[in-house]
Amino acid sequence: MRAWAWGLAGLALLAVFLRSAPLLLLTFFLALIAGAALLWLRVCLQGVTYRRRFGSLRLFHGEATDLHIEIANAKPLPLAWLRAEDEVPKALAIEPARLSASHRPGRQRLLNLLSLRWYERVTRHYRVNGVQRGAWAFGPARLLSGDMFGFAVREETLDSTDTLLVYPRLVPLVALGLPSDRPFGDFRAMRRLAEDPLRLSGARDYVPGDSMRHVHWKASARHAILQTKTFDASANRPLAIFLNINTYEHVWEGIDPDLQEYAITTAASLAHWAWAQGQAVGLYANAVTQPGARVVRIRPAGHRDSLTLILEALARIVPYGRWTIEDSLRSEALHLPSAATVVIVSAQVSAGLRRTLLYLRGRGYAVSLVTLGQAGAAAPVPGVRTYHIGGREAWHELTSLTLA
Repeated sequence: MRAWAWGLAGLALLAVFLRSAPLLLLTFFLALIAGAALLWLRVCLQGVTYRRRFGSLRLFHGEATDLHIEIANAKPLPLAWLRAEDEVPKALAIEPARLSASHRPGRQRLLNLLSLRWYERVTRHYRVNGVQRGAWAFGPARLLSGDMFGFAVREETLDSTDTLLVYPRLVPLVALGLPSDRPFGDFRAMRRLAEDPLRLSGARDYVPGDSMRHVHWKASARHAILQTKTFDASANRPLAIFLNINTYEHVWEGIDPDLQEYAITTAASLAHWAWAQGQAVGLYANAVTQPGARVVRIRPAGHRDSLTLILEALARIVPYGRWTIEDSLRSEALHLPSAATVVIVSAQVSAGLRRTLLYLRGRGYAVSLVTLGQAGAAAPVPGVRTYHIGGREAWHELTSLTLA
């Protein structure tokens, strides 16, 4: 626009020097156009909003959800053109969509090019398929617009983002090569004989013979009738799943993405199986989740949200472990219930892990080991039930079956 200003000034001087009325009139007309373009450029993105709306922000693997992109122009000035570029994950399938490359790794740009009248709202509809586990960020978005003559372009970045969680695959135990009936010994307690006074589940009306120590005074005041606390029954053997996110003994050796996803799917499927049996189940891993770098530590619990917490942690888990799995086992074993069944899912069995498994056996825990990849060649650990579920070929076969 500065070059235009200098050009108009020179043209005006030339018109005065030549005493040319038509040239001066043309200069005035061009100045009006330039002024209108400058005003348009300054206000074109004012009142323009860009919003994403998802049908669901949590998907099971293979599910799809709706994505609605809503763009509104809340001002009396129309927009001749508007270009919206939204950073979206490359790993997810978005249909139908116009996509372009992004300078960010693993990202692409969802493009929308349109014109907006005054106070007009336009909504574009897409379908997002959860074809890969993870916590996927949508955004930031960039808006570009300008005057109708194309003299200049104004740009604005919207920092708001949305996160779509895609849970890991959930497969039956038989698909992993594990027995579906008591794979970890006498685990299920179909008959519950005792109530656990530490696990409050609700309240009911008081009946003669109930202990006065279990009267729920707050519920009694709320219902205007005496209430007695109710408790969950004690689970026989809560299941504690330990996931080794590392596929090699040393972090500097890198990771095997296939074996890592296989291990995550195995841990998720074991948790789902235990939850479906009505058992208390927890998850531990030698890694953290993003954002916030929170340690994966979900203690065994029988409440209905425990599986959701586990699947969310597995969706957000980072691919590199910060410490060894044996360190996780030794530190967390101090806080596990004495009757817990400990299941370790690992693609490598180091000497330190073997010693830790024997240590857990010595403390009285029922210990099972699920191995993947080269870990299947490791010598058995005395007293530890071991299952080998294969390597990359088994994982590829499993993914082809679940996709089919």
